[in-house]
Amino acid sequence: MPNVVLITGCSSGLGRALAQRLHAQRDADGAPCYTVYTSARNAVSLRDLAAQGLRTVQLDVTNQKSVDSAVKKILGEANRIDILINNAGLSRVGPIVEQPMSEVEEVLNANFFGVIRVTQAVAPHMMRQRGGLVVMIGSVTSLLSAPFGAAYAASKAALLSLSDALRLELQPFGVHVTHATAGAIRSSFSDNIVAGSAVARYEKPTSLYAPLADMIRARAQASQDPKVSVAAADAADQIARVIAASALPAPPPAVSRFGLGWLGGWLLGSSAAAAAPVDAAPASKDIGPMASGTSAVWRPRVPPTYFLVGGNARQYFLAGVVQKLLPSGAPANGKLAATFGLDKPVPLTMP
Repeated sequence: MPNVVLITGCSSGLGRALAQRLHAQRDADGAPCYTVYTSARNAVSLRDLAAQGLRTVQLDVTNQKSVDSAVKKILGEANRIDILINNAGLSRVGPIVEQPMSEVEEVLNANFFGVIRVTQAVAPHMMRQRGGLVVMIGSVTSLLSAPFGAAYAASKAALLSLSDALRLELQPFGVHVTHATAGAIRSSFSDNIVAGSAVARYEKPTSLYAPLADMIRARAQASQDPKVSVAAADAADQIARVIAASALPAPPPAVSRFGLGWLGGWLLGSSAAAAAPVDAAPASKDIGPMASGTSAVWRPRVPPTYFLVGGNARQYFLAGVVQKLLPSGAPANGKLAATFGLDKPVPLTMP
């Protein structure tokens, strides 16, 4: 029986690529490994996915009624949800001291509170099933904060802490949580940042950051540099490998865990994404005690606590460690300041 997957934020980018990747995966007999439910705030954006055979549902993570309705529909059709991938999110750029609170709240509502809404709606069903996997799509900005993206970085840092607490709270019920710490991924995400950030406000002489307006605009496009980023399809493949590894008949290799074993393998060039072959498929289900009225469910193996995905993720990770541990965050802070023109006094444009 295919695992039932719900992915949020599938209108474009990583969510869409991951949905297509999981939908295409087959087991040794050619049967589908997953029944994939794609979701987005605007269901019209999912029509082409429906034509490809994926399930679609309207889901706005910032709206409780929308979340409840979507989850109810899926459970009504599939009777369970085995894997939840919290991918939906957005970003807005700008210096935090001038950024409108409406933008800051918008980011936190989608990236943090939205994750809680969906998880609260789905996790209890997994807990009653005594099995499930929650995948958090995080960001290296949770570790390495860069200028003009404070709201986004704060939301992802909150998500990282949420993942740690949720992992402990769900493990007695056989439900596991893994955090994908994403680096640079090429998608339309940056275009959406520019469209929603009203960057022009920082070009006005009333802004203390007017001399750096071009830097603020460049911040929105920073993740799209082909020299450091990877395609969304490649990042989706990495995540799919980790999901598949959680269903292998043996536990994932120790190198995939975020600990000394993982760190040693990582420094030698391994990664959690290599935990399973590209086409690894879930093995036979491990069926445990279930609540009455539920169907057989997937009992995943313990996945990696964290894993890196996307372009330059390792470098960003190390820079984040440096930023937190060394005096004045050197050299990470110095490089970031120079990159965005903050390494010297900013001329005042108004008295």
